[in-house]
Amino acid sequence: MILGMTATPIAMRHSHHELGSITTVIQLHVLGMFLPSFFTGNLIARFGVIKIMFAGLLLFACYIGFALSGIQFASFAISLILLGVGWNFLFIGSTSLLTGTYTAAEKAKAQAINDMTVFVVGLICSFSAGALLDLFGWEAMNMALIPWLVIAAASLFWLSQKREKQLA
Repeated sequence: MILGMTATPIAMRHSHHELGSITTVIQLHVLGMFLPSFFTGNLIARFGVIKIMFAGLLLFACYIGFALSGIQFASFAISLILLGVGWNFLFIGSTSLLTGTYTAAEKAKAQAINDMTVFVVGLICSFSAGALLDLFGWEAMNMALIPWLVIAAASLFWLSQKREKQLA
């Protein structure tokens, strides 16, 4: 998510969008990231964490599709809204899953390792977005996200199968 989010303003500027348009896209993205938080927990309670995370992956795939659809304002805006909502579903879902994987004694270490991993990956993506965009271009950079999406989907599918076996 961070790679797409940080590369978008640069790609928009390269596509000759005005600063006001770029700002609006980022504002819409931030709304997409945090506004769903008011109901994501209820969605998880109703449909289950795995289904909401799969929905997040689907939204992430839709982000890629819209990001590849062109360099118009609407393409950037819709793609970043989808990316934000997808991130929300995945982040809240994964945080929900994390809280069920450790004992009370392991809580501090587990949360610290998770947070450090998230921040280090975020840092790498933030610092590399401009270079990757410059080296490969907007389309190729977004296409490079597809294998990561497939890995995440396969991991989530594996987890869902494992949970079903435990319940059976």
